Amino acid sequence: MTQLKLTPEDLLTGADAAYDVSIPAEVLHPGGGDGSNGHEKVVQLRPLNIGTFQLILKAAKDDPGMIPLLMIKESLVEPQMSLPQIKKMHLGLVEFLLAHVRQISGLTEKKTL
Repeated sequence: MTQLKLTPEDLLTGADAAYDVSIPAEVLHPGGGDGSNGHEKVVQLRPLNIGTFQLILKAAKDDPGMIPLLMIKESLVEPQMSLPQIKKMHLGLVEFLLAHVRQISGLTEKKTL
């Protein structure tokens, strides 16, 4: 079996990628009445890199509850949202988005901080 050595470019592949994530109507509007008119609702997320994640941890050192909100804020490409706007999201939507941010960033195990 021949070994193929990786280059720095190989290791950084996907770092700048953005992923479209469809948000189901029942997640976006858990009480019903989605108003989607049959249109798919999509956001665009990018993976978090270690530098951004370290900044998030530093910014939230006095308030660990901010970590998931900052993760969503830094990952959300479209639409761009401010932290006060993200704080107004309902918990189900935060949980849904955070699961996708973790998945595309390669964070498969939830760690206790």
